[in-house]
Amino acid sequence: MFFSYSECPRDGYKCFLVMLFNRYKDDYKQVQSLGPDGKLRTVTFYDGSYYELPYDEKQFRKNKITSLIFSVLFLVIYLMAGFINPDSSKTAWIVFPYLFIFLPIAFNILAVINLFTLKLRMERAGYEASIIRMKNSSMAILVLAIINIVLDLVFIIINRHTLNFVLEISYIVLLLILIISVIAFGKKYDKMFGGVILNSN
Repeated sequence: MFFSYSECPRDGYKCFLVMLFNRYKDDYKQVQSLGPDGKLRTVTFYDGSYYELPYDEKQFRKNKITSLIFSVLFLVIYLMAGFINPDSSKTAWIVFPYLFIFLPIAFNILAVINLFTLKLRMERAGYEASIIRMKNSSMAILVLAIINIVLDLVFIIINRHTLNFVLEISYIVLLLILIISVIAFGKKYDKMFGGVILNSN
């Protein structure tokens, strides 16, 4: 939770915790002021940089929906690959790297949720928790999907005489579709968010 031109609790304890544990604490300033009741209280306000997108709210809503569609698509493709249940899924060095893909997918979904709460003019915390997190998590999905394909190809070579090729190839094809989807989102991402403008406060 961030305080923006809002009053701290009377004892100041909550504000103290926010400032202490928040890695964006340097973006916030505290000043002392007299309240309507004549008592001295602490007010915390945002004093950091703002990030602005060079289009209107209508376009921003479209970009939010586009990001959501891709985020859901990543999850659906990932789950489909898991439902195939190829022979390699019974091997630890195959199944664990597959499971790790879920982490950046979850972060990507969280980033999109954060994106829906933002306006065109964003504080640094909101910008990094949404637009930057989408970028980083998508790159992680891409890298992990490539690693999973390489590992599965090694598994196929080692066990080529005993495995079900149809299931293994289907699994790899879905991971390739996931990679293509991430690349497509990357190109769209540059158009949607590449023109962000940094304004110092």
